[in-house]
Amino acid sequence: MQKIIRIDDLVIVTLDDGQTYQKNDITDEEFNTIVNAESEDDIIEIFCPRIAEIKEEVRSIQELEDRVRKSNLLEWRNDAVYFPIVSELSVPKELALSILDAEDVNNSLLLETYKNFWTLLSLNPNEECRQNLWWFLNRNGLVLSKHGFFIAYRNVDKTSDPSVYTDNHTHTFKIKIGEMVTMPREQCCADNKQLCSSGLHAGARDWLKRNYCGNVGLTILINPADVVSLPHEDHYGKMRCCAYLPIDFCKFDSNGDVIPYDANDGFDCEYVPKVIYEGLTSTETSTAYKFEIPEIPGIPRDRITDNLLEIAKTCIIDRNILHDQQES
Repeated sequence: MQKIIRIDDLVIVTLDDGQTYQKNDITDEEFNTIVNAESEDDIIEIFCPRIAEIKEEVRSIQELEDRVRKSNLLEWRNDAVYFPIVSELSVPKELALSILDAEDVNNSLLLETYKNFWTLLSLNPNEECRQNLWWFLNRNGLVLSKHGFFIAYRNVDKTSDPSVYTDNHTHTFKIKIGEMVTMPREQCCADNKQLCSSGLHAGARDWLKRNYCGNVGLTILINPADVVSLPHEDHYGKMRCCAYLPIDFCKFDSNGDVIPYDANDGFDCEYVPKVIYEGLTSTETSTAYKFEIPEIPGIPRDRITDNLLEIAKTCIIDRNILHDQQES
């Protein structure tokens, strides 16, 4: 039989097994819960709130494992999720859940998009970026394009040339719609604890509205492989990358809020040739920008190369379809 002692706001409970718990600052509501508890677990949760969190985490992991084991795309190995047709790198939980949700409803477009996204993100040499980018995008309302890139926003300054813009900080970058903007990755700060540091800045619509880094808003396309840092404490969605492609000027509503870019299916097929390269494998000749498959354990080079070529092939098909539609 449980023994409950209350002295002012101190409560001491001895359970049937002899285990004793005590806690100060017990509220009347908590005390009534203890007195009327249907199980000892309910009592323990009052004294050890973390127990409830741990139980929920365990339940969530078990539920994820059960769903993954039924999946035709994902695999559960060594308490982690893998997307084996892409790479041998573990998939973040949030992305795994999105893939499973799309698989449940047989959404082939979303599944293709997630596969392309994870293919490109697997090429990012920063493990923190690989694990946190999908969470960051969802948290800040940034959407993916069909071929695996994502849309973000940034401000720039005008120059004397109406077709050329520049960065607000150094005024050294030449920024034009439709031309890649790049910076050596090694010169970008990868420390997620640094809110503001070296790198090409981009962010969510809320960040753009604050007029940081210029007064002309651009919509940009970013390759997940080129993300360098996702600052932990940035509550308005700023990030750093080493390359991006400006694709349009931002549009604003009557309240000054950025209108989300219309990322219709396959819109990015016009831009993919500029942002996807793998060594000598490319969709058009250029030396301005390319990335190579990094030496990361878990990256099967042949498999990744095949997936990159598949993205490029799909892009060419989509681009031809789009052109035919525009001409008809």
